[in-house]
Amino acid sequence: MDNITKERIRAWTPLGRPALSIAATEHPEQKRFEAFARQWQEISASISWTDSSQPADLPGFFLKNNILYSALPLERELPPFLKSLDALDKPGPDDGIQKILNHIDVPCRLTLYIALQCPHCPGMVERLIPLAGACEKIHLHIIDGSLFPEKARKDKVMSAPCLILDDDTRWTGAVAEEEIVDMIVNKESMDLDTMALKTILEDGRAAWITERMLGSNRLFKGFSGLLLHETWSVRLGAMVVVEALAEKAPALCADLEKILIDAFSTQDMPVQGDILYTLGEIGTPDTRDWIAAQKETLSHTDLKDAADEAIQSIKDRF
Repeated sequence: MDNITKERIRAWTPLGRPALSIAATEHPEQKRFEAFARQWQEISASISWTDSSQPADLPGFFLKNNILYSALPLERELPPFLKSLDALDKPGPDDGIQKILNHIDVPCRLTLYIALQCPHCPGMVERLIPLAGACEKIHLHIIDGSLFPEKARKDKVMSAPCLILDDDTRWTGAVAEEEIVDMIVNKESMDLDTMALKTILEDGRAAWITERMLGSNRLFKGFSGLLLHETWSVRLGAMVVVEALAEKAPALCADLEKILIDAFSTQDMPVQGDILYTLGEIGTPDTRDWIAAQKETLSHTDLKDAADEAIQSIKDRF
């Protein structure tokens, strides 16, 4: 920090005492963020800093559970950072936008890439943090692309500010809150990706996923990813949904069946076992024959047993 930054921090009098938590990661930049928080504490007691237990891919500061700031608020970014922290202690956006935010039912992810020298980035930070602060369904991640170039390359970010909604819709340059909220609300809900659906599952809303797919007679774009997820509890929640689909809309499972068969050989053993269970719930006699052929190539006893159970399950239904 330079002296100007230190003086701004000393002079800042927040509306309350913001509580920020430091994301814990193995990233090489982690120590830089921890050092920044320590230095802030030495300069001012205006912020309460704690260690976060929330999972995070990049270092950063959780301003709220749904807002991760993976940037160091220096130079141009310090004033909007301070202003945004104050905004989190104030009433949210104007009544019109707040009413729309109150009706957002599906979690979404907004990723904002910024750069310290960018003239438009501070304004975007000032708009988006209060927006996410007013709606916990909006998961906002602000990233300094110069600190994390590998992440920026992965997301194909060429300039800042760049705002990405759920990995597909994106804006470059300044954009108004109304346009962002309109896109969130009107985005086709059946296009939800695996990460968004995982959030819904973890909220205990497996029935919501089931009802939406039955009502539209379509699978969510990211649903199969839940059944292939590395975390067992996520796969378990998805299998509960599959059981309901198999009972009420077996025709809907045909596409899912093909996806799981195509993915089987590329998965680890625990996921393969759950694929076999799922195929047993939704499979046809042709699937039964495929499982029987796969069984001959399996070496692990647990997988052989899972194959036998899946075959029997299909036989019981046909």
